[in-house]
Amino acid sequence: MKPVNHHTAILFLAGICLMLLQFFMIREISAILRGTEVVILLVTISYFTGYSVGYALSGSFSLAGLRLLALVFWMLHITLPFSLRYFSAMLHERSPGWSFAFIIFFAMFLLSSFYSLLLPWFIDREGGGTSLARLYGAELAGAMAGAVGAMTLGAYPMAQPLLYQVSLAGVLLLLWPKKRMGVAVALGLAVYCLAFQSLERGSLVAHYVKGIHFQQAEPLLSVNSPYQKVDFLRSGLTGKTYIFLDGNMNFGSTSLEHFNTFLSRLPAGLIRPENALVIGAGSLQSLRNVAPHTGHVDVVEIDGAVVEGSRRFLADINRLDTISNWSLTIQDAKYYLGSTDKRYDLIVVDVPAPLSIQLGLLHSVEFYTLAKSRLTPKGVLSVSLSGSFGKTATTPKTVAAAALAVFEEAFLVAPDIPGRSFALAGRSLPFGREDIERASVELGHKNTIIYDKAEAELMVGDTEPISLDHLSYPVKRSFSLFIKRHITGETP
Repeated sequence: MKPVNHHTAILFLAGICLMLLQFFMIREISAILRGTEVVILLVTISYFTGYSVGYALSGSFSLAGLRLLALVFWMLHITLPFSLRYFSAMLHERSPGWSFAFIIFFAMFLLSSFYSLLLPWFIDREGGGTSLARLYGAELAGAMAGAVGAMTLGAYPMAQPLLYQVSLAGVLLLLWPKKRMGVAVALGLAVYCLAFQSLERGSLVAHYVKGIHFQQAEPLLSVNSPYQKVDFLRSGLTGKTYIFLDGNMNFGSTSLEHFNTFLSRLPAGLIRPENALVIGAGSLQSLRNVAPHTGHVDVVEIDGAVVEGSRRFLADINRLDTISNWSLTIQDAKYYLGSTDKRYDLIVVDVPAPLSIQLGLLHSVEFYTLAKSRLTPKGVLSVSLSGSFGKTATTPKTVAAAALAVFEEAFLVAPDIPGRSFALAGRSLPFGREDIERASVELGHKNTIIYDKAEAELMVGDTEPISLDHLSYPVKRSFSLFIKRHITGETP
């Protein structure tokens, strides 16, 4: 047996590994599976199931068996996250269902189970008693250190994986302190560092080309921010730059560019706001659309990694070098609206569709009520309905229902852009249907359908809006996407 202090050190390093795994590997898996609420839930359940399996098997290993398991575990995990991307891409090309099953199995039995062996194994060897508090405390301290590393190193693509690999190597060497083992681990870490860039790039290309069918992908930036997996890619076919958040396209297609035009340029051109607020930075194209028509634009974005990527790789889209009348706040939009004293003539809500509860809250009655409280008397809220508005379009009707429930006046605008429609709402709108029609034509869209509030309410019918008391819709929507993407193999 090794001295007791080695047990403490091992559990401290294991705690770092567990937190990093929970942070960046679960995020990697969720991005591979194009994360929605259901996917994130299933992956998290699998992770903690694997942890429970480890606890159950902890009494089955001798010291020699534990050492061998640590070696196998290290040899497997030093291939991460590259092997996971390559294998899932290969399987997804043949069968999305098998790809999903493989990833869930991997998460359940090979990611977390080894670490949960250690604490009960050491407690048993030390006879329990006072060792429980010390050993469990060491694991918790390591988890706290891992959380700090995960939150502070996300902007550096190699930092989180390397911290994980070094910590896992430390666990192996403390369990098996042989010179030859030390040399092998050092060589393994050296190869990992030298090969990281090419493997990172190659595995990302494999994932996007085979897993998501994004042809000729050229990775520009890939980071695990505190909030999501952020990927910036350039297409070798179109030359355009795309943003993917948790594996879902957030910017890049022609329809998304038209989307930003209608969401932001149209209302800004109609009302010429003195002060405007854009919630959600994205490509920063909405900022570019609003800035020429207003005195000042505040941009609120929760994820600084998205802003940094857009500054670097979408300068031709957002033209930040030509805009001076704006300021950026990195903050949660709900907190910002709840704490600011500013009043705005225009609030543009440029956020993704409600595929998770967190995003659903930004399309809720409560959020629109909060936004309304920050509008001037004739202020306007502009928001995407996350799809084509119509009687059978559940998501647009759900988002519209919240806006219609909060605002006294509203127009729902459905231009000739596939899969896009918008709401313009306020207490007393400073424009009418004819103004929207004229502005749409000026933007090159002659077949725009416009519904006033009464017409929209007839279309929405009894559709229940998202609210704090009714958050089931994001889960239902994400479950539907999960079935299409990973069971039936459709591409919604």
